[in-house]
Amino acid sequence: MAVRSATNSGAVPGIPGITNQPTTYTKQSQQTLQITSLTQLQIHNQIGNVTVAADPSATSATITTIKKVKAASSDDANKEFNNISIQVQPPAAPTSVLTINATAPATGNLFGNHNNSVDINITLPASAIAPASAANSSTTSSTQSTAFTLNVTNSVGNISANGLKGIFQLKDDIGDINMQQATLFDSTHVLTGTGNVTFNGDLNTVPLTNGSTPRYKIQSETGNINATLPADTNVILDANTNYGSITSDFPIKATTSDNASNYYGPLNPNSSAGTPVAVLTLNVSTGNVTVHRA
Repeated sequence: MAVRSATNSGAVPGIPGITNQPTTYTKQSQQTLQITSLTQLQIHNQIGNVTVAADPSATSATITTIKKVKAASSDDANKEFNNISIQVQPPAAPTSVLTINATAPATGNLFGNHNNSVDINITLPASAIAPASAANSSTTSSTQSTAFTLNVTNSVGNISANGLKGIFQLKDDIGDINMQQATLFDSTHVLTGTGNVTFNGDLNTVPLTNGSTPRYKIQSETGNINATLPADTNVILDANTNYGSITSDFPIKATTSDNASNYYGPLNPNSSAGTPVAVLTLNVSTGNVTVHRA
């Protein structure tokens, strides 16, 4: 059902020559999938927000999409709705990959106003997400045989991930990225071109392959990175900003030169846990890096 949020909101009655401004219309749909095992979730969205959450009480996956268009009438809005494509490919053995693609007609340049967009909200049953074979181990004697992968690419809009554990591959051109109650696995790479990145969670330090160094990279070209980690996190921190500052609740001291700041070394220099086996990279071109201790 299409729902019009305002009726002729841009009209100026009684004044000849002044035309109605476009009204925003929305259309919401929901799909439920029975998923018992999921190794990867792939989402591609052009314009709009993407939210993915794990729910321990959920028994099925729920996909909610909200199309938003600007049009002069409900008839025109319905035409625009039909031009927006949302494709859902359910997971199937043996790969167990869920794929969602949303495309909207081009309505402006990357930095301009966009008339059409799609918000994608996904709730996954926590029991269906592929577990790691050696989760929460800090040794390098074993490797991950299976790990859930979240792969999201977005052009304009925010990305949110809540309560998920696995490999995060998130890329946003313009928008904020927010990860809450998350556990990052080796090979995680999170990047936004223009926007802030917020991470609150922990790190699984089991490597993907024997003898390799687990690595996690969080980047923002223009924006701030705000990371909150457990007090006993034992990793090498590689933090850099070309124009900004680095501040931390952990006992580290960043090196500052002109407007740049960087730090490379243990996040917990006085830790008794031994030599760190993983590297966390927090990289900003223009903006600040802040590390909190939970």
